[in-house]
Amino acid sequence: MAMEWQDPHDFAKHLKRAATPAGFLMWQLLRNRQRCGAKFRREYVKEPYILDFYCPEAKLCIECDGLPHLTPEGMAKDRKRTAWLNAQGIEVIRFTSRDIEQDT
Repeated sequence: MAMEWQDPHDFAKHLKRAATPAGFLMWQLLRNRQRCGAKFRREYVKEPYILDFYCPEAKLCIECDGLPHLTPEGMAKDRKRTAWLNAQGIEVIRFTSRDIEQDT
C-alpha cells in the first residue's frame, strides 16, 4: 500500500533515507563541494517537485533517473517537470542510474 505524504518535506526526508545506490553514489560525489566547488542540496523541495540534487547558486538540478523514468509515461512526466523547472530559471541535467553506476 502506497503511503500518502501530506508534507513534501517529510517525503524528501523519506527519500534521503531510502536512497538508491546510484543516488547515494552521486551524493558522495557532489556533497561538501568536493568535486565542483558548488554547494548541492539533496532531495530539495521546489514545490510542486522534489529535486534529486540542487545547487541554488548555479540554479542547477541534477536528476538520477531509474527505470520508472525510462517508460513513455515517465518520460512524459519528466518533460513536463523539466519545462516547469526551466521556466523557473533552473537548468536540469539527467543521468540514468545505470550511467551513474557504470561511468561516474
